[in-house]
Amino acid sequence: MRRFLSLLFIGAAFYGAFSHFSASGSTGWQKLDNGLEMRVVKQRRGLSTLTVTAIRARPSQIGVGTGALLRANGWAQKTGAKAVVNGGYFDEVGKPLGLRIGAGKRVYKLRSGVDWGVFYIRDGRAQIRHTRDYVGSTRTKEAIQCGPRLVVNGRVTDLKPQWARRTGIGIDGAGNVVLAVTDGEMLFDDWAKIWANKGGLNCPNALNLDGGGSTQLYVKSKKPLEVGGAWSVPDVVFVR
Repeated sequence: MRRFLSLLFIGAAFYGAFSHFSASGSTGWQKLDNGLEMRVVKQRRGLSTLTVTAIRARPSQIGVGTGALLRANGWAQKTGAKAVVNGGYFDEVGKPLGLRIGAGKRVYKLRSGVDWGVFYIRDGRAQIRHTRDYVGSTRTKEAIQCGPRLVVNGRVTDLKPQWARRTGIGIDGAGNVVLAVTDGEMLFDDWAKIWANKGGLNCPNALNLDGGGSTQLYVKSKKPLEVGGAWSVPDVVFVR
C-alpha cells in the first residue's frame, strides 16, 4: 500500500509537470444563438489537449432538476432547458445523496457530517457554503449538495491526487453562475486551478459535482453541443 501511494504521488507530480493552460484553442466568453454564453478552455497534458467547456448564466436562470433517470439531452427535453449538466452524487439505486431543492421544494435532505459544499440560490443570489455552514431557508429556490469545494474565496482547496472526468459549478466575481465539464480525465488540483485562474474560469468560489461516467453536458441550440456521459443521472443543474 505504501509503495502504491508513493507511485500515486510521483505520478501526480509527473502529470503536473506536463500539464498547463494553453492559450492556443482557448476562447473568451462567446454568445450562443440561444442567448447563453460559452467559453472553451484548453489544457495541455503531455502531447494531448484536454477541453473544458463552460456555460455562464444569471442566477435567475439556474434550476435543479430531480425525479427522473435520464441523460443530459433527455433532461433538456424534460425541463425545456437551454443547457444541462449532471448533478451530484447518488447511490447504487439512483437515489441522490445530499440536499436537492428545485423550484423552492426540498426533494432530498441535507447530508450532514461530510466535507462537501452546498450551491444554492436565495433572494436572487447564488452562493456556495460548506455543509456545516449551510442554514436552510424557505427563501432558497434551488440547491444542490456535493463536493469537495474546489475554490473558496479565491483560494484553491487541498485536494486528493485523483484523476477523473469532471463536472463543476462556480460563481464568478459578478455573481454569474458558471457550469463546466471536461472531455477527459483531469487531476483534482488542475481542475480547481482552472476555476480559480483568471485565464481559466475566474470563479472565486467553485464546487465539484459528480464526475467520471456521470459527467455530461447538453446545450440546446441550432447546432446542439453535447459532451456525452456513460450513464443516465437522477438529478441535474440546468439553465432556463
